[in-house]
Amino acid sequence: MAVTEKISVALGRDELRLARTAAEQDGVSLSAFVTGAVRARIEERRRLEAARQVLATFEPEDFPTAEEQRDLLALWASPRAVPARQKPRRQRR
Repeated sequence: MAVTEKISVALGRDELRLARTAAEQDGVSLSAFVTGAVRARIEERRRLEAARQVLATFEPEDFPTAEEQRDLLALWASPRAVPARQKPRRQRR
């Protein structure tokens, strides 16, 4: 079992309402939903840093243009698509 720590986090009322709705639609607890959101954001930051590190290894003549850099970072920062064979979770009733 994963070790957890109970904390207090302040959210705006609208964000909390939307998060509760999304968690319910996903069939998970609010805590699991927030944990998933935090993990996704951390993973996004890791992907962006990895992209920056790769770009830093380019030789000046091989370096992409500013537009190509933006396109690469946008591509590498995109969340992975859910494979088509996976079915969405059924909502709890």
